[in-house]
Amino acid sequence: MNVEPQTDGKAIASLVCGIASVTILFILAGIPAIVLGHISRSEIRRSAGRLKGEGMALAGLIMGYISLAAIPLILIIAAIAIPSFLRARQLAHETAAVATLRTINAAEEEYRSGANGKFGKLSDLIEKNLLDSDIARAESGYYFTVTVGAAGIEYTATAEPAANAQGRYSFYVTSDGEVRYAIEPELAPAGAAGQPVR
Repeated sequence: MNVEPQTDGKAIASLVCGIASVTILFILAGIPAIVLGHISRSEIRRSAGRLKGEGMALAGLIMGYISLAAIPLILIIAAIAIPSFLRARQLAHETAAVATLRTINAAEEEYRSGANGKFGKLSDLIEKNLLDSDIARAESGYYFTVTVGAAGIEYTATAEPAANAQGRYSFYVTSDGEVRYAIEPELAPAGAAGQPVR
């Protein structure tokens, strides 16, 4: 009596995992596709014709190996892209910090015109709606502080990175309105400590 060969379930599972491995799940489905493909092909050979599906198991194997072969390529791309992305993010934060210091300087000038020639602290500028209250938080990757001299006729606003990955340099602006790199050499580009930002 002839019995119709059955398709091996592991061959189907290997094919499904193989398809998933080259589309969305990569290694998570690639390894099961390879394991199930090898097991299925071995069982089909030993079944003496009772099982079929060797083509599906082979397709699952091939796709599983392709997904594993893509891993080094993905790692190489990540090794190139991640540092570039981090550097671009640092540069964006630094540019935003310099722009914010210029905004603080403009707010100080406006505050001084209505405060008998005296500058205000960061809280004073926020209270008079000259600055957004979000400036006190490090959402832009920098912390901003304003120190006003005893007589109130001078101020220094500083921008310091919230973390090393957020920005490379620190900046400050005084009542002269010129945004400069930090005086400390390790917080400024080589030879630019205390120099104006261009």
